[in-house]
Amino acid sequence: MRLRILGFVFTIAVQSMALVADLHAQAWLTDRSYSAPQIPTPPDLPSVPPEAYSEPPPPLAPEGAPSVFAPDVSTIEATAKTDNFVWFNPWSWIPKDGWSNSAELGINGSSGNAESFSIQTGTRFKRKTDFTLFDVRLTHNNTRANGIETQNNTLLYTDFERNLGKSPWSLFVKNGLEADEFKAFDLRYFINSGIGYNFYNTKDLKLTTRFGAGTSREFGGPDDRWVPEALLGADYEHQITKRNKIIAKIDYFPEWTDFSNFRLISDVSWEYLLDENGNLSVKLGALDRYDSTPNGRKPNDVNYSALLLYKF
Repeated sequence: MRLRILGFVFTIAVQSMALVADLHAQAWLTDRSYSAPQIPTPPDLPSVPPEAYSEPPPPLAPEGAPSVFAPDVSTIEATAKTDNFVWFNPWSWIPKDGWSNSAELGINGSSGNAESFSIQTGTRFKRKTDFTLFDVRLTHNNTRANGIETQNNTLLYTDFERNLGKSPWSLFVKNGLEADEFKAFDLRYFINSGIGYNFYNTKDLKLTTRFGAGTSREFGGPDDRWVPEALLGADYEHQITKRNKIIAKIDYFPEWTDFSNFRLISDVSWEYLLDENGNLSVKLGALDRYDSTPNGRKPNDVNYSALLLYKF
């Protein structure tokens, strides 16, 4: 009898534990509190009086600190002083850095038993960067002897070079315009382009050779036609000392169809610095223009000069 009572009590206990476990499992399945985070109740916002809505907002930065929304006026003014590029003003297209310009003047004359007056003026604009070289030279010569004009010419030469990276090779375009009252033509124009090679290209020494092709024409003369030409040339520029400098240029223009017809332009000069502060120098030079087909005139035209040179 006692064993039956103990077995009955044990059975009730087991069934009670199973029922509690089943109820706990169902409560876990129906509970969703783990998936919804508990959001704390936000504090009450401060009250704003109605008149505050008509006032401007407070500054974004302390007084005196630069604002990201309002550019600094001083920065704009400084930029405007260094960068004056205006798309509709062609003069603003010209870069202001890298220029080394010069102007030259030479006068010679006499009076008495023999009267003569000679003047040579010129200017040069040169800009050199790490990648390009732009060089413009303009010269005018006029000579009168006993009231008779014996020389009158204007020469304009333009060179442009583009370096090919760090390579010694470069590309070039060369232009020339010659107006001479004592030539068989009124005006000569030539243009050439090609490739150059820099043997030396340092601050104090430059030695460059070039080869290219182009054309020339003599306007108002007996041979008024476009002539295809080749070009072989070289430049030598050496700053020997702080005050002494030598410059030499030579260009050979043979006609493609007949190399016996050619032009040769040679320009040699020596500069000696007089005033280091004022960039004033003495320049001695000679320019020879040779033409194998002068059409009844002399083939050589040589200009000798002793000039004062001012660099700016």
